[in-house]
Amino acid sequence: MALRHGVYDSDTHFSINLMTRALKNEGSTKSILVQHDHNSERFTFEIPRFIESHDMSQCNVIEIHYSNVDTQTKQQSNGVYDVTDMQISPEDENTIILSWLIPNTATQYVGSLNFLIRFSCVESGKVEYVWNTAIYS
Repeated sequence: MALRHGVYDSDTHFSINLMTRALKNEGSTKSILVQHDHNSERFTFEIPRFIESHDMSQCNVIEIHYSNVDTQTKQQSNGVYDVTDMQISPEDENTIILSWLIPNTATQYVGSLNFLIRFSCVESGKVEYVWNTAIYS
């Protein structure tokens, strides 16, 4: 029988600092993933809606670029996750919430997981705006 429910994430969210672009784990106990887990963990992120007068809720392409690096062999598994659940926070209209359902390509190796979030506005195939976070390890 197929799994028919979503993954619920009650952990504290990551926040994004506008000035440094750093991702910060806001006290979540979720700091370790298990090798080969697939779609069983979700990281949730909060970001201010407006960055230098740009409304980030208008970004129509949001991606998480990640690299899982094996501690011993330095082999890498790289990937891009397309965010599909970005929304304005129901508690604060000046905050955007989005999440990453972590696939097994991000947990392939025992080692580190590095990632950044890229926000883009694309119109008629032309990239009009791009904003990246700093890399989180």
